Amino acid sequence: MKNFNNFNEFLHQDKPKLLWHYTSLTALNGIISNENKLSFWVTEINYLNDKSEYMHGLSIIKQTYNKFRNENKNNPLASGFLERVDPFFIFHNGDTTSTLDQETGVFVLSFTESKDLLSQWRAYTPQCHGVSIGIDPNFQSILQGKSILYPVIYNEKFQLEYAEHLFNDAFGRFAKGEDISSLHNNNVMAYFFATIKAACSLMKSDSFSEESEWRYIIYGENIKNIKFRESEYYLIPYINLDIENKNLKNIIIGPNPHNELCKKSLDLLLKKSNIPAAVAYSRIPFRG
Repeated sequence: MKNFNNFNEFLHQDKPKLLWHYTSLTALNGIISNENKLSFWVTEINYLNDKSEYMHGLSIIKQTYNKFRNENKNNPLASGFLERVDPFFIFHNGDTTSTLDQETGVFVLSFTESKDLLSQWRAYTPQCHGVSIGIDPNFQSILQGKSILYPVIYNEKFQLEYAEHLFNDAFGRFAKGEDISSLHNNNVMAYFFATIKAACSLMKSDSFSEESEWRYIIYGENIKNIKFRESEYYLIPYINLDIENKNLKNIIIGPNPHNELCKKSLDLLLKKSNIPAAVAYSRIPFRG
């Protein structure tokens, strides 16, 4: 068990040798279909499967917002800063007439340190029939300048520290502007909205700690680069993350009544794509 003294140590810990992404066989076929590239769909944070995950982080941000307001109630500059923050909470309370900068979208791709975990098979693969793919966490992409790869924070003390750091950092940048409506401060607020949305996706209840989740987060992406895919009820915004094939190191086949046939097909797919990844079976027995 790793021990950390504060949120900063936790977020900047050494990356594991591999991070694992659980997905269906259909999705895997799409990920590997591009020549020499792995192509992941990175989903906009408001369209993730479990909205309660985001709401937990948002509650931490709200708590920090109220603390900052109480501590700075007699500071006119802080009041100006908080007035610019208010639309974020109005927007997330359902008032869609509020506008936020078009480049504040935050897109999330989930990984975990656990390569063969029953709760992950159940959550991210159909009837546990899928794969977990081991990815080198040091992969490079053209999105490198506006993305982060961080572990999810389950410790509430670290969550509050992280949120407070983001508020203090943004206010420090804001205070350097010539006036509260300056272009400088418009940029500060756009960046701040993106970072607190990202923070919401990095904070989860400690009841989920067994997941040992890491999240690759893209922020500040221009609306022109966003794509859409269909769901039953709405369109889901996403961004393509393309990385080199060599970053795929291993594949674990989830509980499956046809293990051997599945492995043969995956071996053939990898051979066709010139990916020298190893394929193995889950240690969890299939229960039909």
